[in-house]
Amino acid sequence: LKLRGSSLGGHLPGGNRGEPTRCLAPGAFAGRPEPARGRVGEAAAMAMMSVVAGVKEYIQAMVDRISGMKVLILDSETVGIISMVFSQSDILRHEVYLTENIDAEGFFEQEEKMRHMNAVCFLRPTNKNFLKLSQELKSPKYNEYYIYFTNVVPHHRLEQLACCDEHEVVQQVQEFYADVFAVGHDLFSLNLPSTARLTEDRNTWSSYEEVVFERMLEGLLSVCLTLRVVPAIRYTGSSQLTRQVAERLQVRIQEEQSLFETIERERKGEGAPVLLLLDRRNDPVTPLLNQWTYQAMLHELLSMDNNRIDMSKVPNIRPELEMIVMSPSQDPFFEENILANFGDLGNNIRKYVEDYQKQTKNTAKIESIEAMQQFVDQYPEFRKLSGNVSKHVAVVHELSRLVEANQLLDASHLEQEIACTDNRQEHFKSVMDMIKGEKVTPFQRLRLVLLYALKYEGDQSIPKLKQELLNKGIGQDQVAHVDQLLRYAGQHVRSVDLFQNKSWTSYAKSTITRQIQGVENVYTQHKSHLQGVADSLMKGRLKESTYPFVESYRSTPASREQKVTRAIVFVVGGTTYEEARDIAELNKAAEGGRSIVLGGTTIHNSRSFLTDVAQLNMKSGIE
Repeated sequence: LKLRGSSLGGHLPGGNRGEPTRCLAPGAFAGRPEPARGRVGEAAAMAMMSVVAGVKEYIQAMVDRISGMKVLILDSETVGIISMVFSQSDILRHEVYLTENIDAEGFFEQEEKMRHMNAVCFLRPTNKNFLKLSQELKSPKYNEYYIYFTNVVPHHRLEQLACCDEHEVVQQVQEFYADVFAVGHDLFSLNLPSTARLTEDRNTWSSYEEVVFERMLEGLLSVCLTLRVVPAIRYTGSSQLTRQVAERLQVRIQEEQSLFETIERERKGEGAPVLLLLDRRNDPVTPLLNQWTYQAMLHELLSMDNNRIDMSKVPNIRPELEMIVMSPSQDPFFEENILANFGDLGNNIRKYVEDYQKQTKNTAKIESIEAMQQFVDQYPEFRKLSGNVSKHVAVVHELSRLVEANQLLDASHLEQEIACTDNRQEHFKSVMDMIKGEKVTPFQRLRLVLLYALKYEGDQSIPKLKQELLNKGIGQDQVAHVDQLLRYAGQHVRSVDLFQNKSWTSYAKSTITRQIQGVENVYTQHKSHLQGVADSLMKGRLKESTYPFVESYRSTPASREQKVTRAIVFVVGGTTYEEARDIAELNKAAEGGRSIVLGGTTIHNSRSFLTDVAQLNMKSGIE
């Protein structure tokens, strides 16, 4: 079999930033060549790293290349990848009149042929997708097919597609490396919620763990190409898992060397970009803490999935707000307030409402979040004026309700004390009092015991706290989280001093005054371990003995100690929105603008983190 017109190794730029792409079959199997496009703006784009911009321009280039009415064929993952950077109306502007999911049950049951439309397929290069695509090509519904894969495609898969293209409808097959979920400019996820079993001996892995490991490599390869960096790879020295990922990724980069040849290297005197791999087990505290900044609170209290929040269970929610989108790239108010603490957020949302009141010449007095919600409910013309304002009012109202109903301020105050100060006797008494009391929820009680056990591991008082949890009716399976967490991320695993003593005075100073009635403005002192590591990395002070380079990385001792101008920090085991906040603050302070991008196998809140840790006690997942 010969691929007609195939040109493995040829490059076509993905968009006007010149992202690396590879045209596997220009003109595809029927031999119609596609003209290459110029590369512009690369140096400017390199100065400010943005995952959103990188993924967006790949997708924009993909839909703009094919003129006229078209259908977009996606899979369950690429639906999410696109929705993170494009709204439905954005897609419509590119003449995409129909979106199909190749994983949908009825996809192959449609008998109607739509020859007036061309199909743009944006798919992950999985075995399942190749089988489904082959089936579609044998009986094509559309006029022409332009196929874009999110990652490297094995040659034998192209041969498989060529065999199935009996009607010669495939015009192009190309690799566009948009294979991550771009949560924000400096934050991405791979949406792999369960990775705890990867920390076990590789000989015990099931096929599920092998697939997850491979997906991690594909995601990291893709993000290097999207951000156009040829990184020096560093990993956590005490973590066998991060070392395995680092070494395998280095091999993959060498295997795909032709893709990296077009990337501009660092100038003389500049340090090479770095990809730093961290292990979630080195900091199990950050995912357990209550959060007090807007984005982090949304995920902790309401749970976000691909920037979407299910509000259907919120009391008295209006139908149009049952499912909402919170995307910093599509919502200016959210982008401005994404890191705002809860007290400031109350003020900012009040100003937001007042601005729209002026437009409607409404003089209703608003002094609290409760009053804001009542105002929105009473004036339907206001809702019509701005769905976005009423969305934020409803969300902040619900956050405020949950904070009060669950007594989160009291619980969070104690969490911060345990995480940031050293006082075992006082902490034991406070945790015991809170477990015995009626103020907080069962989950808050468990969370406090988990933090105490991590802080004072081995202390004889831990069994007493566990027994008290049982006495309060918390199930044995929940109390078992204490021992599971210590097995997963106890002192025997951690290579860092996670709890550094901090004075109570500095903690007290971090509490700020109340800004708006109905909202207590709480400012947390805790800084994630990742923040200090990333700061040291950028300053060229990160110890090589603790975070070694992959052996094949060749450089002089001097270049290894240089300041780093660009870095990708990736947390195997999942990152958090608190860590995203810390990275955003480092980027804000950086001289050259955004220079660090944070990624993780997933973005955890406290519940998803404990759910993942609990997998260690269960039999392997999908076989």
